[in-house]
Amino acid sequence: MTAFPLKCAGTVVFLVFCAGANAQAPKDSVPPIPELKAGWWLLPKTDIRMTTAGYIKFDLIHDRKPIGSPNFFDVSKIPTNDAVGTSTHMQAQETRLWLDVRRGSKYGEVRGYVEGDFYGSGNSFRLRHAYVDIGGRWLAGQTWSTFMDENIIPPTLDYEKPAAYAFARHAQLRYTHPFGKKFFVALALEEPSLNVQTSEPGTLSSPLPDLAMRARVSDTWGHIQLSGFKGMARFDPDSSGAYDVQTYGVNLSGQINFRKKDKFIYQAIYGPGLARYRFGKYAAPDGNGRIQPIDGMGFTAGVLHYWSAEWSTLALVNYGMEDPQDGQPGTDAMTASYTAVNLLWHFTPYAFAGVEYLHGMLEDVDTNDGTADRIMVSLQVNIN
Repeated sequence: MTAFPLKCAGTVVFLVFCAGANAQAPKDSVPPIPELKAGWWLLPKTDIRMTTAGYIKFDLIHDRKPIGSPNFFDVSKIPTNDAVGTSTHMQAQETRLWLDVRRGSKYGEVRGYVEGDFYGSGNSFRLRHAYVDIGGRWLAGQTWSTFMDENIIPPTLDYEKPAAYAFARHAQLRYTHPFGKKFFVALALEEPSLNVQTSEPGTLSSPLPDLAMRARVSDTWGHIQLSGFKGMARFDPDSSGAYDVQTYGVNLSGQINFRKKDKFIYQAIYGPGLARYRFGKYAAPDGNGRIQPIDGMGFTAGVLHYWSAEWSTLALVNYGMEDPQDGQPGTDAMTASYTAVNLLWHFTPYAFAGVEYLHGMLEDVDTNDGTADRIMVSLQVNIN
């Protein structure tokens, strides 16, 4: 156990760094302090443990066809008007930092976690996650939606991920109940969204939070998860009485492990208002001007394969479609596809370099379509 003095505004604060040593718990701590891993700090005379970590990522992006999102491959921004043109862009906005603080209690370990990147306006720091977890059961704050499966987020160099894919972070209050070591159920109240198209003046509101849930079975072979959400938006038109727009969705996802490190990931999603969990428009007027949810569905499949200890490849395909309402503009998206293939060189345990090819297709309500192709070269170095 070694003490390191840190100077801050004229005051010297001593933090204790424990790397593989057995930390001694204060007599009144509940429960005893576990053995700390390298990189964790123990505050003196407490059981508070903390670490800071993250990574620095550089991207070189070349578009062979135009797309309206230079920083990430957003298929919904593909032009459908026969636009042409190439572009090259360099960035480091995905660079990510986080702080993880933990301590014991009679209710189990209490964890506070904060994470951000630099995708904010003008490369400013942007909040991604900020939550408190108590005993692995209660969670309050902003993190991945309970409706999605964060363990199968594909390791693309592209930040955006597939188009027709459950991918959202929400403020929420969640309870998780384990049934043994291999099965759990979680239930959450989550922040709703109001990305709804209206046909007349009026007021949109979210009278209730979304209800999201998941059930998962895990084992050495991987896991399988079934999740769902139920949401509602209320519209009060100036010309008539208020009414509610009901939305819901289901998500079947999982991972199958094979060989030593290889994985197969999959996801199938469906529901009226599904785009609510991709921050897209999820409801619009029908032929009579009454707002109705937009039916959506999507499929994703991918394989992560390690050629050797240093070389890996991800191959991923995704397809989605929506059944548009009669009142939607002809430029709204109707079908989309996303394909990614990469090759990564893990030249040290804490860094990699790689190249990735991305292809996207978008068809709008008027059946106009367009495609985009991108080549990315990235370097990432972990700082934890």
